[in-house]
Amino acid sequence: MKIIIADSSTLITLLDTQNFALLFELFDEIIISDEVYFEITQKFYHKEKIDFYLAENKLVLMAVEDNEMLEMLLKRLDAGESASIALAKKLELPLIIDERKGRKVAKSLGINIIGFVGIVLKLMEKKIVSKSKAIEIVKQVEANDFRLSEVLKALIYDF
Repeated sequence: MKIIIADSSTLITLLDTQNFALLFELFDEIIISDEVYFEITQKFYHKEKIDFYLAENKLVLMAVEDNEMLEMLLKRLDAGESASIALAKKLELPLIIDERKGRKVAKSLGINIIGFVGIVLKLMEKKIVSKSKAIEIVKQVEANDFRLSEVLKALIYDF
């Protein structure tokens, strides 16, 4: 069973572009913190969709129990990133995270990370999506104000 922890940005972007279900082609279960749930459902209005995946046991909601780790992370990162990193460290699971600062902190703690582009590349490698579908997804997320560097886009366009 492939399980991963997720921060909110990639999830929100995939929800906004109707590509969220693709995550479950790669992962059997995605764990999100209470903080990430709040960010997705309160700030970005995806409560119905998220609750559906929670009911299907594809998404699992988990509280952070390591308050010391959480407090340390909150000095540098937002609540969702901090909680996601704390869970990934505690459970020794990889983490979906895209924000540069959060990625750097997660890597420094020995957490394996993947971001939006890595997910799209894995979907292409496993032939779940074609190159043209991957490019379409990139265009959709960019139209939705998700910023991707030219270097990262080239990984998909040149696949």
